[in-house]
Amino acid sequence: MDTGDAIAHVVEFDKSGKSVAVGCSDGEIKFVNVERNEVTSQIKAHEGSVSDLVFNQDNSTIYSVGGDGIVKVWR
Repeated sequence: MDTGDAIAHVVEFDKSGKSVAVGCSDGEIKFVNVERNEVTSQIKAHEGSVSDLVFNQDNSTIYSVGGDGIVKVWR
């Protein structure tokens, strides 16, 4: 997957294995459909780079940690 000018710092598969979240150096999280290898959505999550991502057990929530020192919850 091409992340453009941003460097991919972290990758987290959802529990189904069909989607992956990519945390990038530009503070964005890109959600990718693995089967089609395409970005389905993206969010500006942090001012600094995204350093960690975790999906909860039912994929309804993802937690992100950024270089800005903030932990965020996305639903």
